Amino acid sequence: MPDSFFSCPFCGLLCDDLPADVERIGCARATRLFSVPAQGQCRVSGRPADPAEARRVAAGILSGARRPLVAGLACDVTGHRAALDLAERTGARVDHMNGPAQFRNWLAFQDGGWMTTTLSEVRNRADVVILAGTVASAFPRFFERCLAPESQFGDLARRVIVLGGPISRLPEPFAGSALTIPVPATRLGELCAVLRARLTGRPLPVREVAGVPAAQIDAVLEILRSARYGVLAWNAAELDFPGAELTIQAMVDLVKDLNRDTRWSGLPLGGNDGDTTAAQVCTWRTGYPLRVAFESAGPRYEPLLFDAARLLAAGEADALLWISALDPARVPPDAACPRIVLGRPDMVFEHPPEVFIPVAVPGVHQAGFMHRMDGVVALPLSVRVASELPSVAQAIAAIQEEMKRVAA
Repeated sequence: MPDSFFSCPFCGLLCDDLPADVERIGCARATRLFSVPAQGQCRVSGRPADPAEARRVAAGILSGARRPLVAGLACDVTGHRAALDLAERTGARVDHMNGPAQFRNWLAFQDGGWMTTTLSEVRNRADVVILAGTVASAFPRFFERCLAPESQFGDLARRVIVLGGPISRLPEPFAGSALTIPVPATRLGELCAVLRARLTGRPLPVREVAGVPAAQIDAVLEILRSARYGVLAWNAAELDFPGAELTIQAMVDLVKDLNRDTRWSGLPLGGNDGDTTAAQVCTWRTGYPLRVAFESAGPRYEPLLFDAARLLAAGEADALLWISALDPARVPPDAACPRIVLGRPDMVFEHPPEVFIPVAVPGVHQAGFMHRMDGVVALPLSVRVASELPSVAQAIAAIQEEMKRVAA
């Protein structure tokens, strides 16, 4: 790839074809998030402070904490490694800002496994794609990058089916060609279960399911059966209702059943805010996904107990280190405990944290690596704007040095 192209860290696609002039790519998310100042101001309780004072205050908070929480975790591989080092040293619990959505997927995966594919396979092979409860609007170039008609093997006749989701936001030309079936997100699991039953030849003794006529269910089933390489995609972040993990489980099971006659795979959309990267690094280090506590006996995985929102709401954390180096809108939640924020220099707080240390943005101010949403490749991030801001890893290392002085 020519040196003039680089990767974008601001969604799970990690598009690696961006030119120097980002606006030419036509991605509003990239245009907005690549616009970031190269300098920032440390703050202590909302007032300006020099970096040394901010580090001292942060070190004092963490040194005195008995139940710290390291959360947010929107950064690159090196930042995640440093965050886990600090968590291990302080006995902290660790969770990502997108933990609830990640947990819905993990429950389905841990319960019975799943069959998933890669973005490259979707673009090059998938002739039928189902978007269940989403039109991938959180990933602005998904249609352009993954569902464009051309593949490495020539033009590909592709059929797109949208089950629910904000259908009005389908981009052209898919808005006119996709088969769109309005289905409430809360009933997607029900529809998938009926499709599984019909696959085995069981009768459908009702006129409709989830608002979909029985005749249309059978018509969709024939499309699924005739696919040479089908893909069912969902975004767990948009399936935000009680029992959503069971809906994902129903989708995963439908994919498994379809593979008895043809080839199908799932595609869990995600990776925004570095959540795929965080999960990968945590698994390397601990053998578990996120929502881990570092205890004297070793890492402890408790995905319900160590939910960051639950810990803060219950007052079970006495210090919060929030890492958010990618999107300035992802500020920390309010909490009764002291909050330390390592964030983009353009973050604005309604309620200032006890400590704010501006950090470099991966892929803008610093080089690094992040994992794409499909988890099969880590893409390099390059420096685009010179900055003296510390990286997340450097900021954490400096705080740990201050902690050593406190301990001494």
